[in-house]
Amino acid sequence: MIKTHLALIGCGYWGKNHLRTLDQLSDASLDYVCDPQLNPDRFPKSTFKFTPDYSEILKDASIEGVIISTPATTHYKLAKDFLTSGKAVFVEKPLTTKVEEAEELCQIAEQTKLPLMVGEIFRFNPAIQFIREMIKNGELGDIRYIESRRVGLGPVRNDVSVLWDLATHDIYTSNLLVGKTPINISYNGISHNGKLDDICCVNLGYENPNILSTIYVNWEHPRKERLTIVGGTKKAVSFNDVEPSDKIAIFERAVDYSPLTGDFGEFQSSIKSGNIIIPQLKSKQPLEEELKNFIKCIRGEVECMSPGLLGLQTVAVLEAAEESRKNQGVKITLK
Repeated sequence: MIKTHLALIGCGYWGKNHLRTLDQLSDASLDYVCDPQLNPDRFPKSTFKFTPDYSEILKDASIEGVIISTPATTHYKLAKDFLTSGKAVFVEKPLTTKVEEAEELCQIAEQTKLPLMVGEIFRFNPAIQFIREMIKNGELGDIRYIESRRVGLGPVRNDVSVLWDLATHDIYTSNLLVGKTPINISYNGISHNGKLDDICCVNLGYENPNILSTIYVNWEHPRKERLTIVGGTKKAVSFNDVEPSDKIAIFERAVDYSPLTGDFGEFQSSIKSGNIIIPQLKSKQPLEEELKNFIKCIRGEVECMSPGLLGLQTVAVLEAAEESRKNQGVKITLK
């Protein structure tokens, strides 16, 4: 079997998962691991080469693609260096911490015809894909709201706030489910470390249809929760990522409105309360599916499911949320 030659940049909290998953892929050859803080003695039987300096990988023409799993503030320079050296790039979320940097990376990828993929892993999650199909098929009716909670006791980052660390997932998931980007963003958060927000709430407003997506994230919370609820005029569906087996629940419960004749503004509400259905999903590992997509993109076999342009959209929302924060939570129109 022909193998795609890869390098992993960063082998910390999430990079270890990349390392384990790449080791299991039969069509991938992990040739380098670059992390100046990693002790090579931990992997005495490894077939890959350890290096503290990624410039060695830049010069190696046999490396076809790199996976960047480093702090968010380092993504731009690393991705740019590898793209300009002729290598496909997979970079963990967020793509960058500035819109202009994300735009530049997308331009370089377009000019070089190289894959630029963002690690927005929930695009590959079977539960999110199931909900997306329900929405496309009209099973939920008209979508009214999306509610997301992503909380837990750490890990606490020192390079970006909880907004950029945790809310990023729910922002791109919300855009994926709605099928568009929001028209306005508002933000409320608080910092207990004097520098970066530990807790925040982000509201995303969408038009046509009129949908409100509310995102709450907190890395000081005593319980780990990963919950998304999508409500429509016919049904609602919840995704509990912490639940080991029954991750999806469909509620035959909803509220709809119909206008009444007479005075302007009168309406009649229709409340539906029915069963709760727990469907069975096909078991797939999202990180494995994500990396398989990256490898096939390098080979030119498929389209990228999480291209840089989608990562740019996410960064634009995050940047607008930061602007709202600086202006005491006022709504910011997305440019």
